Amino acid sequence: FDESGCPAMQVRRLGPGDEAATVAASRTFGEEGDLDATEFLARAETALIVAEDDQGITGWVYGHELVHPDGERTMLLYSLDVVERAQRHGIGTALVNAFVDHARAIECTEVWVLTEDTNAAGLATYRAAGGARDPDQPAMFTWKLAEGRHS
Repeated sequence: FDESGCPAMQVRRLGPGDEAATVAASRTFGEEGDLDATEFLARAETALIVAEDDQGITGWVYGHELVHPDGERTMLLYSLDVVERAQRHGIGTALVNAFVDHARAIECTEVWVLTEDTNAAGLATYRAAGGARDPDQPAMFTWKLAEGRHS
């Protein structure tokens, strides 16, 4: 347990060989039917990061690297979810930070995410993780990592 009384958490990026963990995360967040994570995990342009504690998956974030025609690379944060029992403990923020750190490590110029104004938890999490809300978009947050044209 950590200092706040929550079970200790581990955040890690999944890759080839982590198909079972990917299916477990997918099931945790509502996916049904036959699942095969092999192709997703094999693609270098995808990123799937999970948070786990002694009870299993507590959250995930995933997204895709986008290569623009001019060669600039950005990351789309496509989905972020945290199980109800683990909400309001900083897990979403830790996952977003790990996703942004991954994008920085592979030299993307920006991370961006779209959400809804009705998604109070998402808005708070993206702000807490240092995202800048784009005033010209309904609910878009960006993390500028390097100079680029697509920010």
